[in-house]
Amino acid sequence: MGSGDNKVLVLADDFTGANDAGVSLAEMGMRAEVAFTASYQGEAQALILNSDSRAQPAAEAARRITHLLQAVLPRFQPRWTVKKIDSTLRGNLGAELEATMRALNCAVAVLAPAFPAAGRVTRRGQCYVHGLPVNETEFATDPKTPVGSADIATVVAQQSDLLCHGTTVSELAAELGKAVETPRVLIVDAEENQQLDAIIARVAMCEQRVLLVGSAGLCDALARRLAAMPHGPLLAMVGSMSEIAQQQVVRLNEHPRVRRVDIDVAMAFGGDAALDARRIVAVLSENHHCVVTTRPDSAARKGVEALCRRHGVDRTALGERICAYLARVSALAIAQSQPGALYLSGGDVAIAVAQALGASGFHITGRVAQCVPFGNFLGSSWQRPVMTKAGGFGTETTLLEVVNFIEEKMSD
Repeated sequence: MGSGDNKVLVLADDFTGANDAGVSLAEMGMRAEVAFTASYQGEAQALILNSDSRAQPAAEAARRITHLLQAVLPRFQPRWTVKKIDSTLRGNLGAELEATMRALNCAVAVLAPAFPAAGRVTRRGQCYVHGLPVNETEFATDPKTPVGSADIATVVAQQSDLLCHGTTVSELAAELGKAVETPRVLIVDAEENQQLDAIIARVAMCEQRVLLVGSAGLCDALARRLAAMPHGPLLAMVGSMSEIAQQQVVRLNEHPRVRRVDIDVAMAFGGDAALDARRIVAVLSENHHCVVTTRPDSAARKGVEALCRRHGVDRTALGERICAYLARVSALAIAQSQPGALYLSGGDVAIAVAQALGASGFHITGRVAQCVPFGNFLGSSWQRPVMTKAGGFGTETTLLEVVNFIEEKMSD
């Protein structure tokens, strides 16, 4: 799914909250921008509108929300819409929620204000802060927007006639599958990030339009979901010189959006990594998939021994130098172009690239084409999908299947 097809619109009620909502989306590679007015013109993939309405009267807050949406929606069509709220329920929750649903013509909202990282959880429809009901904390006496109840449905009802229904993550899919005649709000319990992730997953599978309503915790969960999806072309690093790896690369010639960049293994000795990285970036910037190879033909394999003799190294040392060079090129290219996903063929090059990107481990989430696990690096700032394949594994169509998988996800 390309980032253009996966746009996110967030409505926040204050500037700092807008930034909190957008930062995780920016970290996963989206262009995130906060707009202060309805006249915004830009190229954002994640657009955060700041209504600056938290301390306004309810009617004025609703008017601002309506005005912003009526002005922006004709030129910004999001895949995901989030009403960002304060995790302690301060502000005009009911009025702004009702105005947002009306402007979007949306019949269902999923309200999950929990922010576990900050000690805010939802239990049996009640908002707790570090174990206490929110109305028994300092937020009950907030000078501008005091919170009088920990019951989320009660807070919503103070400013709207919306029908609220409490539910759990396990029940959410069934609730979303029900036919809706009257707009309603599903208040979902959550005490852990995994539950927020599950909420996003359930909403993603829903055919009808659903408004997400939550704090920075839910926005972070959405960012994690989007980070796990390809958002652009594939960068494939094929370090293996095996016959099957060569056949897999050759089969890609039939794909119109694939471009190949060959790197001579001799570049491992004094090669210009920045120059090779720019060659890759040039391909990715044209929205083409880029396959980087070490010229895995029979002539290249035969030349390995001569290269070893020339530089006085054995095959193991040469392999290490080649992998280190490819890893350096990969890291430079990724820093400049942010491909949608990374494919690493050959165990030595895979671990070299992982280390170059600062990874401390790998989170496995699935499999493509039978022999290609995919997931994301642990400990690395680069959190887009990564696929790995042992050099000698697969059939001649394996890499083509990976490219087709990426394009299918980009078009979801």
